[in-house]
Amino acid sequence: MLLNEGRDSFLEEVVNFNDAKYTVIPVPLDITTTYLKGTKFGPRSVIEASRSLENYDSEVGYELKDKIFTLNELELSGDIRTAIEVINLSTSDIISAGKLPILIGGEHTATYGASLAFGEEVEFVIFDAHADFKPDFLKLELNHASNSRLVNLRNNVSLIGVRSFNLEEKEEMEKRKLLVIKNDKIRDPKSIESLVNLLKGKKVYISIDMDVFDPSIAPGVGTPQPNGILYSDFLNYASQIIRNSALVGMDIMETRPLNDNNITEILAAKLIIDLVSLNELKNQH
Repeated sequence: MLLNEGRDSFLEEVVNFNDAKYTVIPVPLDITTTYLKGTKFGPRSVIEASRSLENYDSEVGYELKDKIFTLNELELSGDIRTAIEVINLSTSDIISAGKLPILIGGEHTATYGASLAFGEEVEFVIFDAHADFKPDFLKLELNHASNSRLVNLRNNVSLIGVRSFNLEEKEEMEKRKLLVIKNDKIRDPKSIESLVNLLKGKKVYISIDMDVFDPSIAPGVGTPQPNGILYSDFLNYASQIIRNSALVGMDIMETRPLNDNNITEILAAKLIIDLVSLNELKNQH
């Protein structure tokens, strides 16, 4: 059932589905998480956090109003394959309705489910501390530690902010000649240049695992990793990506609520506002 009441909607806006350009899909997925459970509570916490933010995006210079419709949380079983199919079908429905999907999770495996709803020509730019390129994990083929590899079965993948992977993953990414911008190269102008050259004029889906950020600004995640990127780093990349390509979808994954410490979900909500505002500004020109 679709939501149409402000109390459960992103930014607390009552937006008619037919009038909206974007649709938030809350994905309470927490099936294969192996370290810190709780990401299934991420979608609701991010939506609640959005209501504390202003519609005017001062970093971007855009007032975001009447653009985003919010669905009810998806009803997911405890079976990961069934959950992936529900995510795929839900994303497909939103695309068929002419809306740009915004998934909020939930473990990162949800991105694989969303990717199945897009054509093979779509480029996936994944911001993540982890490569997520394991062939399987704990005897599970479909799992959060294999997300990037799964998406790469059909779509080209670029990884941004990566700082955690094993040698097998490293060799596999090199074999596939993926663009991988490790955290220590995030501010190198050549890094952004190489990404822009790859994405220019193409359809792009942006996926953000909140653990890509430094734990000092995003502690509420399933698998924290030291020495992450900062908000300004992301905003720089997001601006360049959206300016030079056609955004077709996005997700914000792996938010794990920490009781009274809400800075991670505040940041997650702000990222959605930033991405939509950047895209709308581009479309005005």
